[in-house]
Amino acid sequence: MRVFWVNGNPNPNFGGKELHTISMLKHLKDFFDITLICARGSFVDKNTDFARKLYIPFPHSITLPSMIKLYRAISSEKPDIVVANNGKEYPDVLYCGKLAGSKVFFFRHMSRMREWTVRKFVFPFVDKFLAVSQHVRQNLIREGVPPQKVEVVYNVIEEGRFKATQKPKNGKLKVLFVGKLDEGKGVFDLAKACLELLKKGYPIECIFVGNGRAEADLKAMVQGYLENFLFVGYTPEVEKYYAQAHVCVIPSKGEEAFPRVALEALISGCALVVSDSGGQKEAVIEGFNGYTFERGNPEALKEKLSLALENWETFSQNSQKLYWEKFSAQRTINKILEIFTH
Repeated sequence: MRVFWVNGNPNPNFGGKELHTISMLKHLKDFFDITLICARGSFVDKNTDFARKLYIPFPHSITLPSMIKLYRAISSEKPDIVVANNGKEYPDVLYCGKLAGSKVFFFRHMSRMREWTVRKFVFPFVDKFLAVSQHVRQNLIREGVPPQKVEVVYNVIEEGRFKATQKPKNGKLKVLFVGKLDEGKGVFDLAKACLELLKKGYPIECIFVGNGRAEADLKAMVQGYLENFLFVGYTPEVEKYYAQAHVCVIPSKGEEAFPRVALEALISGCALVVSDSGGQKEAVIEGFNGYTFERGNPEALKEKLSLALENWETFSQNSQKLYWEKFSAQRTINKILEIFTH
């Protein structure tokens, strides 16, 4: 089966969609004849030396020169399926793919599609939507997509990077945040919760991995307890911090489709504490491997974090079990194979 996979974002930096494309192609290249459509010099381009590529950038929707190139490529090579991975290229891929006679699939990473024109004039003609969580699937159905057209296909991660090592039982219990240091990500709520627990005598260290505009204000907020807070910044070796962490917290205030952090934490054997925002709740079985709390409520976060710290050892084993039973790369790839070949 021949597949065109489109991720035409020319940005040299990366986000979840770019990491998703790279991970998916690594796992699918042995099953399909895949051609990657990307922008030359982009993050995706630089990290997919293993893939056959056609360089067609899509900096925004309805990029006419790129649409002409894509239509000609699809008409010439006749892929069975064309997959669009970014919302901004949805109209371009849909119209080119349909005009050239290929099936068109959309990966949907965001909770909502704000552009009503896309919902009205693009979505009805898509053959299949691949939603990264049940939360995203339900939103698509609410936006008018027939349920039979939407399948849940969770993200895949590089499982070899993340080892479920034995967490240290002595010393400080490590609380981990991975992501952008931004108010909307709930970082101040986490810092406040950790400060309250420290004042109560909990032996914890809070680790922030990531950069962002909130970093200076966060450091000022925890000034009197800086020895209990570690600000790592961006690191390509985030797996080292998952390996140390007893609890991973995703305190987002905004809608999260399904963050990769949740999967990386599960496979690494971290207990999870997440806000009740979007699809990340699907990575938690309450009281089994972690807890959810009301987003934007640092008091509720503190209470659930204290419980997770008390039960981290059992939760650590349960997180690993949940990952392999529900979210493993093999399960996800098998699901894609089933969808693509039926």
